[in-house]
Amino acid sequence: MAFAVTDFKTQLATGGGAARPSLYTVDINGPTATWSFSTSSNILVKAAAIPASTLAPLTVNYMGRAYKTPGFRTFDVWNVTVINDEDMAARSQIIGWMRWLAGSLEGNRTGTIGGKAESASDYEGSAIVTQMGKDGTAKQSWKIHQMWPTELGEIGLDWSSDVIEEYTVAFAFDYWSHGEAAVPTTPASNAIVFT
Repeated sequence: MAFAVTDFKTQLATGGGAARPSLYTVDINGPTATWSFSTSSNILVKAAAIPASTLAPLTVNYMGRAYKTPGFRTFDVWNVTVINDEDMAARSQIIGWMRWLAGSLEGNRTGTIGGKAESASDYEGSAIVTQMGKDGTAKQSWKIHQMWPTELGEIGLDWSSDVIEEYTVAFAFDYWSHGEAAVPTTPASNAIVFT
């Protein structure tokens, strides 16, 4: 079979061109506005990922042979890297969310710290990762459901360093759903339908 570069270029152009990992938006929503990232905080999410999932095989033995059948679908943690602002606004929101989940470091639990959750919606949030096109329109989106922070990364301090501070946040979540652009969109109108 002959290989033609023009075939590759044609196929790539048919799909609108190659997707770029630097063209994305992230919207992190905590269970309340207090723990949700604001529009300006979401801009500070330097790196994220389209969430992954795994469908593990279940092995069934029969007559000396092992047969594989689809098992449970599982979802690993979702990680984001956040640029730290001097006021640490986004970091403070994650700290507040984690305090609500686990209580203060002293072990105190009150109505506002480590309080009783009436339902999962009292502590679980969501996030939307949107892949953008080169024209600024939303192409695909993934909504991460029922998530909460499990790990807040350290921030390294160093007198000899001249870089901007950043840290990672790991979120546990139950599942994600995928959304596609419902109609051709413009930068002012991005309609995503989740399935």
